[in-house]
Amino acid sequence: MELKPAELIGALVVDSEGYINGSVVKIEIKPEGPIFNIKSTKNVKELVPDTDVLEQVLIKDLKNKFAVSTVQDLYRYVAKELKVESINENDLVNYAKLKKMTIPIKEVSIEVEEEKPYIYMDDIEAVNRSEFGNCIILKTPIEAKIRGVELQKTPMYQDEESLKEKFVIDNRAKILGKVHSFIMSAKGLGIRVGREGTLTKLVPDIDSLKKTIFEYKVPRDVMREMASLGIEQPRDMTDEKLIAYAKMKGYEIPKRVITIKTELFYRDSVFWRNIKKIGDVVLLNGTLAEDFEEESNIEESEPINLNTIITKPEVNQKSRSPSLRNHRFPVSFSFITRPEKFLLGIYVGILLMVFLGLIPYLGALLCGVIAGYMAKGWRSGAMAGLIVGLAGTLILALILRLLLPVGLGDFLSTILPDFILNDIIQIFSYEENVFLFYRILVNALIGTSGGFLLGYFGEIKNA
Repeated sequence: MELKPAELIGALVVDSEGYINGSVVKIEIKPEGPIFNIKSTKNVKELVPDTDVLEQVLIKDLKNKFAVSTVQDLYRYVAKELKVESINENDLVNYAKLKKMTIPIKEVSIEVEEEKPYIYMDDIEAVNRSEFGNCIILKTPIEAKIRGVELQKTPMYQDEESLKEKFVIDNRAKILGKVHSFIMSAKGLGIRVGREGTLTKLVPDIDSLKKTIFEYKVPRDVMREMASLGIEQPRDMTDEKLIAYAKMKGYEIPKRVITIKTELFYRDSVFWRNIKKIGDVVLLNGTLAEDFEEESNIEESEPINLNTIITKPEVNQKSRSPSLRNHRFPVSFSFITRPEKFLLGIYVGILLMVFLGLIPYLGALLCGVIAGYMAKGWRSGAMAGLIVGLAGTLILALILRLLLPVGLGDFLSTILPDFILNDIIQIFSYEENVFLFYRILVNALIGTSGGFLLGYFGEIKNA
């Protein structure tokens, strides 16, 4: 690998034992040859004044005498004492020393630069670059000697945690990636090398699919079709169920391109016998082929298993693909202002029951039939008919009880046949209202039957 001198500024310098010597900060071309200036940074522990604690101590001492209660008050007071406009933390420490106070101390870690011995061209084993940056491998264990590390001919086995995230560098000084995990096989113990990358994928475009499906259909119709196709719990309209429905109905599934973060792994693992040295990095005896497999770092949806969603296959369904337009996924309205068919059937049935319920038995049957037809489905129809028969008869009885004493009977006698009028009066003729309870139960039964029949026939027709 050939690089310009400027490209080597910042290059990682690793000695022959795998220990990082530093990075290149300057290259000087001398008569005797190029000289590389190397610097490294290291964390150093230092004891420094703990100004946070000192502030609280001073506030506590000055609070009663000089009305100092906040940090701002403290700095203003000390500045006035020192006869300056403003002060910093160092001034505060100096003020505390003048007052012969004990200065609280804390330990901090700071980064300091350290100059390393020059290296020359004869010291360099290999130079290379990769997406991780440029790298120089030295022929000598210069850093290992500085640290006093005992040299070893072959690397000793180490636990996985001690190697994780260490750079893996091949024999040509190319940084391949980082240690991800251990693997084992008949060849022995090895490491898996990975590196971050991005991947583009085609995934179903759910928003566009919804626009296509709901161009001419409302969710209730789609859920009914899902149920007829055998998709379980169609009201829980998940993306997976919507895709399954679209495939069964012959819709073309629109796709979109997404870019995801992923970790790429070299297909070839590095076994221990191929590791040359282990220090701050892992040095290899050879290299790895640029052949990767990917593992996603983000959560993706489980593959759609149609067998778990669909309980019966579609029979002779013709595909339809409506045109795509800008259409939002319909939202549910309040059942009070915009009731669904079940509730609408109940409302209409009870309203009709107030009038048609005057006709014995036949009125309850008609109201139950209408409620069942509007509710759709035999279960919903039967339930709507039952509620209409119970609630409608009870409401009608209450209306009659209130209005008959004030002349409703005379009015009804002019418009109703005698057998109907007698039936109405008979509802209230029993002292314990036994006939009323009987009528409510009978009407409920008749309404349930009517609702069941019309709901059932409507369901067969829709299927």
